[in-house]
Amino acid sequence: METGMTSSSPARSGTAPEVLAVFLRLGVTCFGGPIAHIGYFRREFVERRRWLDDETFTDLVGLCQFLPGPASSQVGFSIGLLRAGWLGGLAAWCGFTLPSVLLLLA
Repeated sequence: METGMTSSSPARSGTAPEVLAVFLRLGVTCFGGPIAHIGYFRREFVERRRWLDDETFTDLVGLCQFLPGPASSQVGFSIGLLRAGWLGGLAAWCGFTLPSVLLLLA
C-alpha cells in the first residue's frame, strides 16, 4: 500500500513519547487559528525535522481541508500517526490540544 512517503521521509520511525514532546511544545507556543497551526506544522515537520516531505505534507493538508472539523487537529493527528502509529497519533492530538484545554478550564 502506497503512503505517499518517499525514502527520504521514513514512516513510523519515531516513538509516541517523541511525538508527544514535540506536539506539547507546539501546543504551548503556537497561537492563531488552524491555518496558522498548519504553517507551524510545515516549518517544524517538513523544514526542520524532515519527518515528512513537502508532497506528503501537502497531500495531508488537502485531505484534512476536505474533511469536516478543524484541519490543524487532523493534520497534527495524521503526522503523529505517520511518525509513530496509533499511539503517535494520540500523542500528537493530546500534546497539541491539552494546553488549550487546560487554559480554558483555568
